[in-house]
Amino acid sequence: MESITSATSTGFLMSGFASPDHVVVTFSGVDALSFLQSQLTNDVAALAVGAWQWQGYCSAKGRLHATFALIRAADEQFAAVLHQSVAPFFTKRLTMFRLRSKVVIEQSATMSAVLHLEAPAAAAIDLSHSRWISLQDTASAAPANPDFMQRWNNVGINALQPEITAATNEMFVPQMIGWDTVVPKGGVSFSKGCYPGQEVVARAHYRGAVKRHLERATVQSAAALAAGQVVTLADGREAEICNVVQRVDGSYNALVVVAAL
Repeated sequence: MESITSATSTGFLMSGFASPDHVVVTFSGVDALSFLQSQLTNDVAALAVGAWQWQGYCSAKGRLHATFALIRAADEQFAAVLHQSVAPFFTKRLTMFRLRSKVVIEQSATMSAVLHLEAPAAAAIDLSHSRWISLQDTASAAPANPDFMQRWNNVGINALQPEITAATNEMFVPQMIGWDTVVPKGGVSFSKGCYPGQEVVARAHYRGAVKRHLERATVQSAAALAAGQVVTLADGREAEICNVVQRVDGSYNALVVVAAL
């Protein structure tokens, strides 16, 4: 969206590697803030212009449809960077619940999510653990190759920064993947008020009802592994894969959800 591109020109635009796995979904209008505050897991109202936060979007049962970084580009303009596999569902579902709110929701055709594994020369959102994201005009963004994306995903796994994709849509309550404590600053607010699934998420928080948690694991497998699969770990426990990357030696580096011992 042209207005958001303009609004971020001093803070988020720079050269880098455009992600083939992520898209930018924009929200604009006088009701953009109140609408997002009523739908997402974190406190959108706490965002200053130019700042960002981790966010989640849940089903009524408290299961995550998506996790993403949300940037406040201007008073009435926001941009979400999320996995391309969940973007169509995410955009369509939020549009359904827009009702009479004055907010335009659309997947940007002109902006790309640009990923950095080294500190960029200009400002970008800092995911910590040597990962940054900026927004750039698609026409000028150099595409990332598979080797770069493998490195990016591997660093994210090592940093315990999970990402929901279409393969894990509605599999996990936020606490199962540590989304409430994800670095930096967590992706769930327990004081912001209602959103879809909020009662389930809050109950899990205050009553300790979640019996599964996220771990980083090395998995050996002769068959290719993918998110959403159930695997058996070296210690015999069954685990659900949230994110996974194959190593050079053929083993897999994964974020898995396992039952508490």
